[in-house]
Amino acid sequence: MTTVAVTCDTSSAGASVAPSLARATGLRKALFAAALAVATLGVTGMAGSSAQAAVAGPALGTALPAAAPLTENVRWVCGPWRCAWRPNNTTWYVPPYARAWGPPVRPNCYWHRNWGGAWVHTCP
Repeated sequence: MTTVAVTCDTSSAGASVAPSLARATGLRKALFAAALAVATLGVTGMAGSSAQAAVAGPALGTALPAAAPLTENVRWVCGPWRCAWRPNNTTWYVPPYARAWGPPVRPNCYWHRNWGGAWVHTCP
């Protein structure tokens, strides 16, 4: 029987595999960077820019409409048994005793007469 010796030189095989693996990794990185750049350009191209939004505004030579006043005329509107805080109401008479009352403490507060006839401030 004859014996055959098989030797394997790993130093030369390892050296030839490493450069091809490095080339494949570099190629993958380059393809990923190119795809990322194309995707970024595509997204920013579809989004538009802030300069385009300014074009849609009114022309500089046109006059703007008058702004609404920031204050509102309010008063106590009184009936025979109750007074409520109402905005822009000019049709009702405000009795002299209600003119001295300030605004309500909280929303939905009102003045009403109790059984004795005295005015009581009530906040539900």
